Amino acid sequence: MKLFTFVFTSLFLLSAIAQTEVPIDSLGKLNLTYVNTAPSQSVQKAVSTGIVAPFPGSQLHLMAPMTPQQVQYLVADGSAVSKGQKLAMLKGSEVHHFTENLKAKTALLHISQKRFNANKPLFEANAISQSTWFSIAQAYYDAKLAWGHLDHFAEMFESDEDDDIGYLVAPEAGFFLYANGEKDAEATRLGSIISISSLRIKTMVSADEASLISAIETANCQVQVARTDAIVNEYLTSVWSEPLPESCNLKLGQRAQVSGHFQLKALKIPAQSVFYLNGQSSVFVRSDNVLNVVPVEVVGQSGSDALLIKATPQLNNQPVLSSSVSAVQGVLIGLGEME
Repeated sequence: MKLFTFVFTSLFLLSAIAQTEVPIDSLGKLNLTYVNTAPSQSVQKAVSTGIVAPFPGSQLHLMAPMTPQQVQYLVADGSAVSKGQKLAMLKGSEVHHFTENLKAKTALLHISQKRFNANKPLFEANAISQSTWFSIAQAYYDAKLAWGHLDHFAEMFESDEDDDIGYLVAPEAGFFLYANGEKDAEATRLGSIISISSLRIKTMVSADEASLISAIETANCQVQVARTDAIVNEYLTSVWSEPLPESCNLKLGQRAQVSGHFQLKALKIPAQSVFYLNGQSSVFVRSDNVLNVVPVEVVGQSGSDALLIKATPQLNNQPVLSSSVSAVQGVLIGLGEME
């Protein structure tokens, strides 16, 4: 009995595998409707989770020429700030030392500049030696560089009545990020400013399709792709969008489900037209009085009721069965006949 069952099942499967067409006359009174495949130049499909992140290299780092003993932030990490807004209170003797150092460097610059301007006509008239002029010029430019190093930070510093207190102020509008304690021999990072135009969606796509993606779509907006990274990490590469419009309603660091629009030549067909035969996606294509089984490769979705399949000459502008598909599949594999 077991041998009979095995032989019967094997013959049934072989028959199903070999059968690739169904005569329309054998389908009786089934309601058969057809849709011609429609070409599509763009395929939308889910790619990965996207994250709102600053575009690489866009952060404006706020560096101080000293290390305050205390940095008390006045705004939340990632807050939107306006130009001139106080971002942090700086406390400690180093703050007092900075203001005194700035005053001293400013005074020395004025003295050296006055001396430079007074002696320049003498040098041009050969009234003083070249070595003397070199010393005067060197003292002036050294004083200018020393002052400039401090003055750059002074543009985003506001003093207080207390000499040991000062305030870090925003040099431009954007989103303020706390510092992570980075510092070098000459400066300490107190934070960073990210401009609104620097906010992008970053997502990951297959390296094979990276050159084909043209736009990223969220639940609220669609944004064109600005750049695709060249580095591949485990078969995936990073994709960056253009600046986010307000309609996206996304915040810095927020994650969102995204889909990608890929420039692929595809054909649009009803979702109900696709069935599976021996594990292969397939459709019925009408040719005269016969429905032929044609394997297809589904590459995406168009809306909730249509699929996109890889374009082939065999399918281009051909009538594809769009109704009674399951019933016809049953006839194909020998489950019954239609009256």
